[in-house]
Amino acid sequence: MKKALIISVCILYACSSALAQIQKIEKPEREVIKKVIPPPPSTLPAGKDLSISIKSFQYDPANGGAIHVTYVVKNNGADAVDLNNVSIQGYIDDPVTRPTTTMPTYLVNGKYYYAGGGHAIASVSTMLNGGQEKENTLHCFNLAKEHYFNSSSNYNYILFVDKANIINETNENNNSVNWSFRGYEGQYNPSLNPAQYYLTDAFITIKTGADNKEKESEVSIRVIPSLIKNLSNDDHNEFIKKVAKNDLEFYSNSPRTLQLGLFMASTYTTVNPPTSLASFSLNGLGTVIEYKANIFTDAWKIEQVELVLHFKDANGIYHPTQGVKTIQFNMPANTFLDGFAKHYLVCKADAALNPVSVKVIDKLSAY
Repeated sequence: MKKALIISVCILYACSSALAQIQKIEKPEREVIKKVIPPPPSTLPAGKDLSISIKSFQYDPANGGAIHVTYVVKNNGADAVDLNNVSIQGYIDDPVTRPTTTMPTYLVNGKYYYAGGGHAIASVSTMLNGGQEKENTLHCFNLAKEHYFNSSSNYNYILFVDKANIINETNENNNSVNWSFRGYEGQYNPSLNPAQYYLTDAFITIKTGADNKEKESEVSIRVIPSLIKNLSNDDHNEFIKKVAKNDLEFYSNSPRTLQLGLFMASTYTTVNPPTSLASFSLNGLGTVIEYKANIFTDAWKIEQVELVLHFKDANGIYHPTQGVKTIQFNMPANTFLDGFAKHYLVCKADAALNPVSVKVIDKLSAY
């Protein structure tokens, strides 16, 4: 009996040890099975692929003109992109339809544009994982130094992401987006002091008729901030241009545009009261083209004269509604200058800068 009891205890102990060994074996097997479960496959293409879209856009003509554009950058690839020093750059397509001193200078895809703001998305390491998006807002101020959007025309704004190509992407064709916006004509008309805006740039376009000016003949042009003035001994505060002998051709049936410069100004800054918008709005203006024929038989037929005047404040910002004035003078039939008695062509505009008279005179006293 005692022997049988000892045998039974030994059998139970052996079974218990075997069961413990089985449990130790089963536990790691379950962990291994759990670890080898694969993740779900990615639906994004391999590589890095940034794209950009515009969420909202606003051009505000107040306070010098500003663009506010909210954009979204997305990583369409499976690989994460570090946005550190990745740039956003905007450009403005503002076609040059009138003479100006501020031409577009940024060459993009074979065409010149104006700068339209830019910044880096991040200045420290910032990861954008596959499928993620980042939203931000770009601001560009003082656009009215170069642009005069007082029109009903449409303009184009282009926004690039990573234009410098610092990210090696699988697709470079979705790195830009276009946005069209209308000028503000009829939608913004603030009350501003015209005495704080000044004539900064003046251009004249002379359209020659069938009989052109000979190259050897001289021309002097004056834009005068008054309808009444003694021209013989006072050319202060005038915009002038002299064409010397053999200097420029004026071809038959063709226009020629010239820029005039301010002469003998009252001040050495833009702030020059005699050439302020307030002064022109009070006194009107006159334009005189003096012709010094090389020989008395050299006649010059003029069909049209056009002035383009730019008015800006002391900071170089266009007046929002009177920033650019275009005055067109159409000549009566057979308007000639020559070496006989037709030495001066006089074109005058009233206080609203509308053309009022055209005449040919022999002496300046007849201005």
